[in-house]
Amino acid sequence: MGEDDGVQGDPGVGRNAVLTERDGPVAPVDGRALVRWVLRRQLGRIVAGGLAGTVWMGALAALPVVIGGAIDGAVRGGDRSDVVRWSLLIFGVVAIEAVAGVLRHWCAVTLYIRTRWLCERVLTRRVLDVRGGVAVPPGELVSLAGSDAQRVGAIADLMCRGTGSVVTFIAAGVLLCATSLPLGLLVLLGLPPCMLMLAPLWRPMERRADEVQQRLGSGSEVASDVVQGLRVVKGLGGEASARAWYRETTAGIYESSVALARLAAAWEAIGVLVPTLFLALVLWVAGHQGLDGSLTPGEVVTVTGLALFLATPLTTFAEVGDVWASGLASAQRIAVVIAAPIAVADDGVEALRAGGFDLLEVVHGPLHGVTVRVPEGRWLGIACTEGHAAAALLALAARHHDPSRGAVTAGGVAAPTVALDDWRSMVGTSDGRVPWLAAGTLASNLALGAADAEPRHLLEALLAAGGDDLAHLSGGLDGLVGERGVTLSGGQRQRLALAGALAARPDVLVALDPTTALDAVTEQRALARLLMARAGRTTILITTNPAPLAVCDEVVLVVAGRVVAAGGHDDLLRREPDYRQLVLGSEAVS
Repeated sequence: MGEDDGVQGDPGVGRNAVLTERDGPVAPVDGRALVRWVLRRQLGRIVAGGLAGTVWMGALAALPVVIGGAIDGAVRGGDRSDVVRWSLLIFGVVAIEAVAGVLRHWCAVTLYIRTRWLCERVLTRRVLDVRGGVAVPPGELVSLAGSDAQRVGAIADLMCRGTGSVVTFIAAGVLLCATSLPLGLLVLLGLPPCMLMLAPLWRPMERRADEVQQRLGSGSEVASDVVQGLRVVKGLGGEASARAWYRETTAGIYESSVALARLAAAWEAIGVLVPTLFLALVLWVAGHQGLDGSLTPGEVVTVTGLALFLATPLTTFAEVGDVWASGLASAQRIAVVIAAPIAVADDGVEALRAGGFDLLEVVHGPLHGVTVRVPEGRWLGIACTEGHAAAALLALAARHHDPSRGAVTAGGVAAPTVALDDWRSMVGTSDGRVPWLAAGTLASNLALGAADAEPRHLLEALLAAGGDDLAHLSGGLDGLVGERGVTLSGGQRQRLALAGALAARPDVLVALDPTTALDAVTEQRALARLLMARAGRTTILITTNPAPLAVCDEVVLVVAGRVVAAGGHDDLLRREPDYRQLVLGSEAVS
């Protein structure tokens, strides 16, 4: 099977998303389907590991048989050559056991690592899919790609030992039947019902394991949020609140983990105690048969050794429930992300042309029939009274989502008919509320959307965003910004994100609150530079901040997800109470 298996989804269907294999069938994605998929991808290794595990356990089972035969031979008065022959046979069985054990272990570890890798790969591909549809918090993603993928890998690790356990358990029972029919039937017919005593714990363990994984993901998310906002927390003196928040979240993890540990302990106790009592019964019967002469001394040793050997496959059987419950719960969590509906189409049948930008009767989330037309080269301000409506407009422009109804066009071309890469190269977006920066240098962040840009162009973009102070930081463009720009202030992060969008030189720029974190002087300088840099190019500023609205050619007022007025900044300020309240309220706050 091919190594480039992808993950595809049916938009709007969710549960009907599919895993595709280049040379294989298409299967719906859920936890069990994901486990089947990763195991089927490694069928050769599983077969090799199962054979090695069978040979390894078979050698373990054969050792007491060989030793019993050697004892009987010695009791019957065999000569020296018999002793040498039996010794060589014992050595051969031990050598086979050692080699098969190494092969089994290698196959098991390889299966474990590769299963983790496959889960991490399909998860990462889905999260990074340009068509969107997945919004996984960083802490949750770390949990999914770490502990959840690890638990799915444990299922593959158990395959080698599990296969060998089943085969050798049956073989040991047959050998016991050959040695003593009553004992063999006792083992083959008595042990399976004993193991069924574990069945009532299966579903509760699976549910508890799923709950623990969910809570671990939430705990990781909280920890990630606290660490990212550590400077703000310390600045506000909110360490105690942050500790209480984290303690409250992790308390649930502790309680769920303890409940799961109780079930796991009960499972292990039953899995050890019941088979042990049963094996004690087998040894008691074998001892009596040896005393009354039904079994020879060597056969007693054989039966005793086989009965003790059965503890190995029985222990493996006892592991199956715990490993499967945890692994399946983790696989289901990964599958939910993989099966998330695709957010946008990526047909790519038309070429995007330079021009204006239009929203035509758009219905999406908080937006209800929004129509906005921006001619080529014009500046439009969109004043939103609700933050979620502003965020929805930016998401549509960036094509993080396609509208439920209506159309988004650029240059007269509908968004769904354009390849996503082509769309995003011509329609650039910048989110000033949550400016996203990567750990690295100023230059690497500026070049995210302009990989071929020369350093002087990156510097021009930084200055155009009003980032004079950033350009003079230690190291210049090679200065480090830290993870998510942690070494920078809020205003510096905002301007660096805007500069990154400018560096890509898009035909249409859509910016959400690009200057809200700046003081009045820096904001005016940044807007003046932005006007020069974007002269003659279509620019849309979505904001509630009065300064950017004042420099726009036209302003559209969006209230409760609907366009209620349009006109110049001063005109709207005179005749629209909602707009006047929005602007004057913002000025009062600033």
